[in-house]
Amino acid sequence: MSRRSNVASALLLISGIWFVFEGLLALLLPEWYLSMWTTMMNEELLPPTISQIRDFSPKLLDFMIYVNRFFGLVALFGSLFFCVISLIPYRKGEKWAWYAMLVIGVIYWVPGLILTYIGMAAHASVSIILVILWIVGLALPAKEILHKPS
Repeated sequence: MSRRSNVASALLLISGIWFVFEGLLALLLPEWYLSMWTTMMNEELLPPTISQIRDFSPKLLDFMIYVNRFFGLVALFGSLFFCVISLIPYRKGEKWAWYAMLVIGVIYWVPGLILTYIGMAAHASVSIILVILWIVGLALPAKEILHKPS
């Protein structure tokens, strides 16, 4: 365990913890989470408010709440998995953990950044910081981990 692995693990853990909280919010408070997303959108898009959606179709709002809960569940378990990998095997410098962090980041962080940047200018700075933490967390111990004999 080198100092670089410890720092990289901490950086990845920070971004993982952020998504744990985001997953909990979407899972436990789906209507509030949905309203947060619709109020932070770019002004050009002007999405309807929660009350407008409820007036239009209560079933549509129920479906949107269900989708938010499902997103929260997926985000929660994915980020908990990410945190566990970053704390134990990634810190030890295991090669598979580095690849797992790369794949999980490409699946979660990069599309999240793209969707956030397109839809919400106010929230894009947080996504950019999380992606930078992920990239730095991967890059710091990369040479040490990837050049290790298997």
